[in-house]
Amino acid sequence: MGHYATLTVNGFQLYSSKSYVYPELMTLFRESDKQIQNWIDEDNEEFISYRYVNSVKNIKLRLDIMGFNLNNSHNDFMTNNDYEYNVPVYEDEQIDDQVLSGYTFDSWLKAMKSIIFNKLSIYELKDKFCNFKKNNSPIETYILNEHFDGESFFGFESSDIRFIIRSLLELFSDEDKFILDYTDLIDGGYCDETDELSKESIDLLSKSSLANQKTIIITEGSSDIAIIKRTMKVLYPDVLDYYSFMDFSTPKASGSAASLVNYLKGFIGSGINNKVIGLFDNDTAAIDAVKNLKNIKIPSNIKILHYPELDIANHYPTLGPTGTIKTNVNGLAGSIELYLGTDILMNNQNDFTPIQWKGYNSSLNQYQGEIVDKENLLKKYYDLLDDIEIGKLPNLEIHDWSGMEKIFDMIFKAFD
Repeated sequence: MGHYATLTVNGFQLYSSKSYVYPELMTLFRESDKQIQNWIDEDNEEFISYRYVNSVKNIKLRLDIMGFNLNNSHNDFMTNNDYEYNVPVYEDEQIDDQVLSGYTFDSWLKAMKSIIFNKLSIYELKDKFCNFKKNNSPIETYILNEHFDGESFFGFESSDIRFIIRSLLELFSDEDKFILDYTDLIDGGYCDETDELSKESIDLLSKSSLANQKTIIITEGSSDIAIIKRTMKVLYPDVLDYYSFMDFSTPKASGSAASLVNYLKGFIGSGINNKVIGLFDNDTAAIDAVKNLKNIKIPSNIKILHYPELDIANHYPTLGPTGTIKTNVNGLAGSIELYLGTDILMNNQNDFTPIQWKGYNSSLNQYQGEIVDKENLLKKYYDLLDDIEIGKLPNLEIHDWSGMEKIFDMIFKAFD
């Protein structure tokens, strides 16, 4: 019989492995996902389950961050699977292979939806779909035969199983639980209850595969990186460990757009394998500095990004020689402070903290803007994060996160 680890979503078994856990699948978890629980079975006997559990929503996001997004999964399917396929047909007590066409990613996904919708056990599925009856969908028959008797995982030949998992997760609700149960391996003596299976798998694979390494985020300054890291911990704690944050407060690290350009040049020249996101302000100084990278070939594992444009920045108060004027400051004064939320940016009179125009950049023919009272804005935001972290502010919805959400959306999709 053997002992197995099983991967299920909403009761449907996606995968099982005999005597071990599949290392690539363990990269989708962190040790914080481990759940060890005591149960009472129908015979009133106590047993302990050992599982890694998280939501489909978080697992999808983790896969996207690692590069296994839906678009890349589609491309992987088209690269590794043929448009034509053979399906066995039972007629007159004979089994003949019939060659059919139309095996695409969309047709595969549609067939998998039907298979999953039946909510049958893996053995019932085999009996229902692999008996060569004419009334079965030929693609469903092909998929199940490949899964049980062929060499592909649910009929999806892939360069990495995580492309298949990401595709299948589109068929489930975000709230469904993604569960890796390895209780049977514990019972069989194949691993110990103290083993850190996720961490050990990640450590093993990180030496050989870029997808399993953390993505490095580097910004213009220490305030930016601290804000991004702490806010991600609040809004997206389940993906925080998929990133490494370069802190300018460490020795020999200095902040500014020019410094960030130099760091990125160093990464490019060193041939670093990690994925790197260089995150610049959306202002004149940053746009000017990035011009120094224009003639350098930037490898695909390094992304140069600016903070995204903001709707509130389209008509934002600025201070000039003629007084306060509302104008579009996107691309002129988009520092991290502008993304901290309207409740941070507004003063007691419900007025936005204005932008002060600084030096003129002749090569870009535009001014550099800087938000006034920057230190006070940062303090207000850090106080907010402090209150959240100690539990004084349990309701996150009272704050405007829209600016930071736009930054995170850009970070998460950086390698799409």
